[in-house]
Amino acid sequence: MLNSYNQLIIEHKITFMLSDLFFTSLFATIIFILVLYPRALKIGFTDKPCQRKQHKEPTPPIGGIAIFLATLFTLLFNDINLPHQTAFIFAMTLLVFVGVIDDHRGLGVKIRIIAQIVAGLIMTEIAEIKIIELGDLLGFGNINLGIYSTAFTVFAVVGGINAFNMIDGIDGLAGGLTLISIVTIALISWFFDHWILLYFCIIFIGSIIAFLLFNLRIFGRTRGSIFLGDSGSTLLGFTVCWLAISAAQGEESIITPTIVLWIIALPLYDSICIMSRRIQRGQSPFTPDREHLHHILPLEGYSINKTLITLLTFSLLLSVTGLTASFFFGISERLLFISFLLLFAGYYRAINKRISDRRKITIPVDGPDRRKLPDRRSKANKGNTLTEK
Repeated sequence: MLNSYNQLIIEHKITFMLSDLFFTSLFATIIFILVLYPRALKIGFTDKPCQRKQHKEPTPPIGGIAIFLATLFTLLFNDINLPHQTAFIFAMTLLVFVGVIDDHRGLGVKIRIIAQIVAGLIMTEIAEIKIIELGDLLGFGNINLGIYSTAFTVFAVVGGINAFNMIDGIDGLAGGLTLISIVTIALISWFFDHWILLYFCIIFIGSIIAFLLFNLRIFGRTRGSIFLGDSGSTLLGFTVCWLAISAAQGEESIITPTIVLWIIALPLYDSICIMSRRIQRGQSPFTPDREHLHHILPLEGYSINKTLITLLTFSLLLSVTGLTASFFFGISERLLFISFLLLFAGYYRAINKRISDRRKITIPVDGPDRRKLPDRRSKANKGNTLTEK
């Protein structure tokens, strides 16, 4: 009887903490957005329309700053000291600081990559969160990285950050995909009673929902009121990497590394495809173009909101597929990994074929030749605009 009562008290405390973290981060993000918005307009801190960006009006890229400030406020206001909290704050501060400068004045790729590498090293060397093993990918036992774990983790973190950064091309997409990934990790954490990881997840779930209220084309809006900015997309990409690696590594791991691939599959598929095509053309993998999936669908007649719903649904199905196959059907890591690769091969072939059929959506924006292809959008969809980074 006493044990049941104590258990009930613990559950109430956890529920209260989760609610407190969620609503604090939610309302803090909303307040910071409302405070930052007019000031950003006043000082000209906006993402301005240009040749490769099709939004029509200057839009403040303050979403990332608001999420960052709300996260800091939530951690301090609730007087909680999560494991490696200081290291996480330092890393996200660096990424947001560099991202804000990039949003305002523009920075070279090398500087951004260096900042991401430093953030990755903070994760591996200070927080000691790193990819130690890859699981039983080949069916011959766990693949242990040993002395290569730090280098591999930093490489994976930089890749993950840029995957979410690159997919931030239409209103609601990067935020929505991040929300799906973090909610998935949160549900698994709740199922396995991993409360510390769940606390981290809940803070960002509240902030991202608040951001999406201003970024989605809802409430009669025809465009997002604010953007994430590079500060926001890199922050969210880094956060997903931090949470996913924490969930898949160490003695308290609750998922396998293979499941992580399914949780972030769509950003990975898109970024690897786009960077591979750029490298094949002899270009830098960071050269901007308009060959992302979220650019292709509108050219096929999809509205922006329909494109968003399609991609979010696809991402959710991939996450559910990975989790269901592993937890409910006991599919081996090897088979899950092979399935992931086969699906990627199909995705890669289908996208490349569609681009080839259309004789490429566009020539790189920095090149002298900018041929435009026929646009199959209906008149009803002409008013929809894309937001290419």
